[in-house]
Amino acid sequence: MRFWLRFCAVWVIWLSLLLPSVGWSQADSELPDGFMSEKPSIQLFKAYAEFKMANYEMAKMMWQNIQGNARPEALFNLGILYDEGKGVEASLTQAIQYYEAAAQAGSRAAAYQLGAIYLHDKRIASDKALANHWLSIAALRGDKDAARMLGRLENVNDDMVEVRVLLAEGKDVEAANQLITLAELGNIDAKAELAWLYEAGIGVKKDLNQAATLFAQAAEGGSADAQYAIAVMSLTGTGVVKDKAAGIQWLRKAAAQHHPSAIKVLVELNE
Repeated sequence: MRFWLRFCAVWVIWLSLLLPSVGWSQADSELPDGFMSEKPSIQLFKAYAEFKMANYEMAKMMWQNIQGNARPEALFNLGILYDEGKGVEASLTQAIQYYEAAAQAGSRAAAYQLGAIYLHDKRIASDKALANHWLSIAALRGDKDAARMLGRLENVNDDMVEVRVLLAEGKDVEAANQLITLAELGNIDAKAELAWLYEAGIGVKKDLNQAATLFAQAAEGGSADAQYAIAVMSLTGTGVVKDKAAGIQWLRKAAAQHHPSAIKVLVELNE
């Protein structure tokens, strides 16, 4: 299942000034000192940093221990681990349980994920009623992609919906090629989506530099998600030269479009 790439809000910032020690090993058997006393938002940052470094066991342990208003996102991320088989044996059943718990706790990303699973995932029997249920919840919570998917159920044509259907069906290369065509035609959403694929190496060879280029183009085109993503890359020096000023600038642009994660990070940074 590939839809989680779109939602990781999951694209949390790993900043040295916030996170002075992020070198915890996957082999560690305990949570880092002070983790449980951190704010939930900082706990999410630290867990995602471990995830990005492929320290999946530590990320899992952290997400399992996060409570408060960050709990829905932590549950969603645990679902991702089981969905993708990152550090655990892949289990769609376990993933669905975490997604349902996250959705019931308020995660619109999890609601969308469930809708996509019941609509297109080849690992489970299609259930349009359940798909409609979860997509409707996500759409009511403000998710535009969920609204598009509902339109797809009613045979409304949309190029990006078609791409996400291909991704849901595991046709990654075909989806990537379609995104490349749409991106060359100037489609901002396609550029942002293609950037996620390059960042993760799905359907294309992993290329952080190309991902950063596409995120920057989509960000310039007004995509709040891309603005947040290129802010992450600028602040961490991932795929681009590390540039705190540029990162803060992109965060502010994303926050101006009410991007929740960008707003949260700016508050934590006192910017």
